[in-house]
Amino acid sequence: MQRVLNSDAETTTSDQELLKRFRTGDEAAFDELVLRHQQRAFNVAYQLLRDHEDATEVAQDAFVRAYRSLDSFHGECEFTTWLHRIVVNLAHNKYRWWKRRGKHAGVSLDSRLETVDDQMSRQVAAETDAPDTQAVKAEFIELLSRKMNELPDKFREVIVLRNVENLSYEEIAVALHCSVGTVKSRIARGREALRNSMKREG
Repeated sequence: MQRVLNSDAETTTSDQELLKRFRTGDEAAFDELVLRHQQRAFNVAYQLLRDHEDATEVAQDAFVRAYRSLDSFHGECEFTTWLHRIVVNLAHNKYRWWKRRGKHAGVSLDSRLETVDDQMSRQVAAETDAPDTQAVKAEFIELLSRKMNELPDKFREVIVLRNVENLSYEEIAVALHCSVGTVKSRIARGREALRNSMKREG
């Protein structure tokens, strides 16, 4: 599926309205959905895979899958929640493919990374930081990224969806086909495991 996307696409129309337009034959409406959500799809895939090329492939495949499956989407949740579900499933498939072949995800020090609380870090260090401060921050981000990758999939994915995408517990539950209680439990256990793992390195 190849499309020419308009970078000036309006974003004031709701996802629901774009879906209605697409179902009535307006192909450009899906292009707008891609423009609106492609970065978020990539962010989720990248945080789960830590590989730019594979995350790009997963994000692109997710929109192809969404395009082909829109007839089965009846608005039981937000379009973004449904899209996240597709991204997570494809990322899981890619990760399992890696494991069978012994591939390890890489680490990027200038990407968005999770912290041990609810805050996000978009860069390793500000340009005004002293070299020694930059080095300390870079070391912390690298360690955090590595420890995130060591978490079991079920913990890493909920932390990514909560901290990176700021999804609600209810949205995460829909995306992962589990209960809200399970989401909360996994987030709590994942964060605790991450803190303990970081402390052992301290």
